[in-house]
Amino acid sequence: MNVDELFVQLVEALDRDLELLELLHYRLIVLGALAGADQGPSLPMAVREIELAYESLRVADLVRASTTAQIAQEFDLDATPRIDDLASRATDVWGEVLLERRRTLIIAVTGVQSLSHTVGAAVGRRVALAEEALSFLRGEGAATYNRSGPRGGLLVEGTL
Repeated sequence: MNVDELFVQLVEALDRDLELLELLHYRLIVLGALAGADQGPSLPMAVREIELAYESLRVADLVRASTTAQIAQEFDLDATPRIDDLASRATDVWGEVLLERRRTLIIAVTGVQSLSHTVGAAVGRRVALAEEALSFLRGEGAATYNRSGPRGGLLVEGTL
């Protein structure tokens, strides 16, 4: 396989990474929307979909790493070169294409990280508010619900 074919494979792998990052971004938005809309029963499924998207991204990253290692071998570089290192060695338009994909990947990863922190903080705040609202169940307020007194009806003005 020649270097141009390897660059085609690398660009396709980078495009797949970008596609999966967009999917992960979307699924984080869905998780945030479900949490914001008090759709608690749907949250486990949304989290599972995020996990699946992340696993797909990991597999795609392995494919990209394999292609990158093959190109590195052609250029006598370290087995795990950075995209900009490959771009500096590339001929024709490959360098420009790789640098553009690198910029796009950085933007996509930054967006996913930012959204992840935002959704995590929002969900964390909702959990904290729910725990605070239900704290009476753990404290003395719960004593009225857990009376250990005698069971049975109470006669009040002739009714049960």
